[in-house]
Amino acid sequence: MRKITISAASCYNKKYYIDPCMEESLPTMIKEELKAITSSKAEKIHCIFMIGFYENGDVYIETINNENDFDFDEIGSRLEIEKIKKEKAELFNSLSLWYKTYGVNLFSQSTQTEFKMKGNKL
Repeated sequence: MRKITISAASCYNKKYYIDPCMEESLPTMIKEELKAITSSKAEKIHCIFMIGFYENGDVYIETINNENDFDFDEIGSRLEIEKIKKEKAELFNSLSLWYKTYGVNLFSQSTQTEFKMKGNKL
C-alpha cells in the first residue's frame, strides 16, 4: 500500500520535513504539533521519525535508523511509537478524518515518490 510522509525529523542532520501539499493545507496548530512530536522523538529515539498517511487515510508512524547507528534502540522505538499512538490518539483520529475528507486529492498531487530529508533546520 502506498504511503505519503507528511512530517518527519532527523536526529542525524537536525532537519525537519513537511510535505509541501500538506504544509499549505493543514492548520498551523496541527503542523506545530507534528513538528514537536517528530523533532522530540527523533532526538529521543535517535532516528529519523516519520508520520504520514497510507493511501486509505490511516495514519502511520515509522522510524528509520542508520545501519551503523548503535545508539538506536529498536525495542524502545516500538514502545515509544505505541505510547505516542495512545497519547495522541485524538490528533491521529482527527488527521485521518481530515485526510479522508479533504486530503485524499492531495495524495495524487504529491510528487513524493521517496522520502528525502531536505527540509528545514530544527
